[in-house]
Amino acid sequence: MSDPKKLVISESKVTNSPIGYCLVVLLLLACAPERDNPYDPNSNFYTNKTEILGSCKNRVMVPIHNARICLLPLSNKTQTLVTFTNENGNYWLADCPAESVLLIAEKDGFVSESSYLSLQAYKSETLNFTLEGLPKFLKTEVTSYYCLLSNPPYDSAVLSIKCEIADEEGQSDIALVFATIDGLADTLPLFFKSGNAYENLFQEESLSENLDNIVGRDIFINAIDRFGHQVISSPLRLIRIIRDNTLETIAPVGGEITSAHPLLEWRSANYLFAHTFFCEVYYLPPYLPPVLYHRYDNIPAQTATFLVPDSLIAGYHYWQIGVLDSYGNWAKSAEGVFEVR
Repeated sequence: MSDPKKLVISESKVTNSPIGYCLVVLLLLACAPERDNPYDPNSNFYTNKTEILGSCKNRVMVPIHNARICLLPLSNKTQTLVTFTNENGNYWLADCPAESVLLIAEKDGFVSESSYLSLQAYKSETLNFTLEGLPKFLKTEVTSYYCLLSNPPYDSAVLSIKCEIADEEGQSDIALVFATIDGLADTLPLFFKSGNAYENLFQEESLSENLDNIVGRDIFINAIDRFGHQVISSPLRLIRIIRDNTLETIAPVGGEITSAHPLLEWRSANYLFAHTFFCEVYYLPPYLPPVLYHRYDNIPAQTATFLVPDSLIAGYHYWQIGVLDSYGNWAKSAEGVFEVR
């Protein structure tokens, strides 16, 4: 049986020798854990990253292409990440920091949506967005009309406001459309006509100021959907009112008898803006409202007569001459009555 004292002496000799010391170090290194595991926070291969993927659609589940997906870390240590949805509405964000983040989905014409996430390293997250489409103005128009009547003598100026609006989820999503004028307290409702069209006519007497004072002011059209989201158009302006009392039918008038192709003659002012004339011919059936027989447009500005090319039926008719500028504003004369025999 060996002596314990001799054993201790022998171990001491081993550890005190250079070779023995190296053997002990190698043994300890051999027992240390490996650091090449990417899931080990102490490893050089550990990235502390993850990924987020998902989709972006509207409320009727139509994919939204090119929506901007933005990741905002809540700390200042990492930078913002941005990507865009593909044609199928899908997105993928790689190398996301494993921390608390804010994810935002946005696109022009939609209400943006956001969500907070607490990300964990190497654990993929899926987040789908549903964006509410906003009303979108396709066309806007502000013009004026000025009409003269002979029986009874009367003149009327009218403001016309029209627009075309589309909505991603359908026209039924649009709850209210109205116009406002800078400096006026008036709220001017526009009503649905057909397709995407909304419009209304406003007599000058119904407004808090006459139309001449509205020329040049900013006019805005507002659209509100049924969820309360509001969109406002770019500013519109009324360019002019053709308030011309000199626009007059000369012949035929007063029940004058004509052929089926009468020659119409009129008088007008010397307008200082680009314009054309138009002519409207109405048939007057007995005991019934007038019927528009034909409208002739693009009559040259230098013209003061017009030969009706269509053959008019026998009976009473009336005609009106009108002037139209390049912005869509127009004025129309009083009626000239004649009889075709």
